Amino acid sequence: MQLQTAINHLFSIQQKEWEQLATGIHQLGNTRVKTLSWEDHFFVNVQFNPARRVSTTARTDPASLQAASCFLCEPNRPPQQKGIPFLNKYIILCNPFPILENHLTIPLHTHVPQRIRKKITDMLTLAEQLPDYAVFYNGPKSGASAPHHFHLQAGLKNPVLVQGDNELRSCLMIESENKQEAEDLFGDVFHYLRKRQPDEEEPMMNVIAFMEGGRYHVHVFPRKAHRPSCYYEEANRKMLVSPGAVDMAGCIITVREEDFNRIEKQHVEEIYAQVSLPV
Repeated sequence: MQLQTAINHLFSIQQKEWEQLATGIHQLGNTRVKTLSWEDHFFVNVQFNPARRVSTTARTDPASLQAASCFLCEPNRPPQQKGIPFLNKYIILCNPFPILENHLTIPLHTHVPQRIRKKITDMLTLAEQLPDYAVFYNGPKSGASAPHHFHLQAGLKNPVLVQGDNELRSCLMIESENKQEAEDLFGDVFHYLRKRQPDEEEPMMNVIAFMEGGRYHVHVFPRKAHRPSCYYEEANRKMLVSPGAVDMAGCIITVREEDFNRIEKQHVEEIYAQVSLPV
């Protein structure tokens, strides 16, 4: 809980010193949300959050990444952005474009690509030290807007983030009282997904980790596509939805008001069917 206390203090100070963060948190408090439910068995929230447009429309092809400066590397971060060291190799930062309450970005000091296999221990350690939070990871082709710089994210837990499996998309769920067992089970899942996608540098996936009742929980969302077809459509068939871990868990982020107003259950079903890998 000491780390959580430090993070609360960080948010308090940063909002006073960094106008962009204060504005982002204020805008999050005013976002519109609608809930779509499937016979009370499970539900999806749709959030209208225009501040996330840059992330949603980010170009993640190698040429674009090489041409742009990395916003997670320390020299390129806003001078007002301060953080908390973690494990002597990460920095915990307040995210100025939040989609969750107390939205954090946790980049590695080193500029290396998104690869979760050897970092799952760090992810579980962070979840362990932040029991009120869910920690999440977006794979390089599964929603990460900075796939060239390894980073985790986190936000305060809510029912949508931790609801787990449902009929709309695949979710492989790991639960254990033992950290090493949770890591080993994740290794088994990773190995299985690698065999399903042998040509990928890393199997496409999103991961959410959290603590509940003294147990480690890891939800793995296997992916088969970065974005759904509606992202590339024209005119009124287009919807700018680019799913990451939060979207796969059940909170779909829309950055255009027309998409928020138009999206209904059938659109959500199509989006999940197109990006989720059946297992």
